[in-house]
Amino acid sequence: MEVVHITESNADDFSAYIDEDMLDNLDRTFFRAIGALDDDGSPVGAMVFELKNSESEDDTKSRIRAMKVENDDVRDIIMSEYKSMVNEEEVVESFYEMPDEVASHRLEGSGFSLEVSEGLDLVVSMEDVKKVADSIRLSKFPPYITSLSGVTVMQYRSFIKNCLFKGRYGLLEDLAYLPKNWFEQEISACALTDEDVCGMLLLKKAPSGMLFALLYTAFGPDYQKNLGLMMAYASKKVVELYPEDTHLVIRRHNEMVKKLTDRFFSNCRGEQVYNGKREEV
Repeated sequence: MEVVHITESNADDFSAYIDEDMLDNLDRTFFRAIGALDDDGSPVGAMVFELKNSESEDDTKSRIRAMKVENDDVRDIIMSEYKSMVNEEEVVESFYEMPDEVASHRLEGSGFSLEVSEGLDLVVSMEDVKKVADSIRLSKFPPYITSLSGVTVMQYRSFIKNCLFKGRYGLLEDLAYLPKNWFEQEISACALTDEDVCGMLLLKKAPSGMLFALLYTAFGPDYQKNLGLMMAYASKKVVELYPEDTHLVIRRHNEMVKKLTDRFFSNCRGEQVYNGKREEV
């Protein structure tokens, strides 16, 4: 059996073990993937992980995003390579959160803890998004609320620099490296103060058609009002421009996002997930 690093050049070989949305992330700065081949050179397993805090003063951690292997022997060879890689990156802790019970038990066998809880991700249907859109009584949005397509690259970069300075990365460890056109231009929402962007709700469409909310933040005295207006604006645009079977994924990664999802999507709940962690040093 052989262990290999999965890159754009060989990613398609592992499509039976890594779904299309995760494969789409493999060219991003802090994503890593490991695969295993049997004696005939056929794929028999893979895992994907993402480095957290790699370029900050905080301890570097690793979030295991996906794992699928044929058996424990495959797991062991992949996890051995994983250990070497995270040691090189000076990772102090690995953790995971996933709905896959089989994968979670594989990780438990590699020294991870195992718990069951409600996941942080909310998967919101178009019906729920439409309810938000229909509840908005505005005849039109104020001119300082616009789509991402309505701001320049310079305005976008200036806001991103402000986010990086304030430590507001959303779910994007690689926020500094992502161009404006990586996001959905018409449904991502922005708030402006004069000519400066003071808030953004950035959405990305994955290959599966799922929409992911990846950065949701605002600054200034009206930040709470602007957060609500951006959510409302994006909801209306999603309903207008995307098919009825579209789903929106919002990860409640901090208290601010949780409060807003409680307000807009109070009837939605996260699915049951398995989660755990282990120390690496």
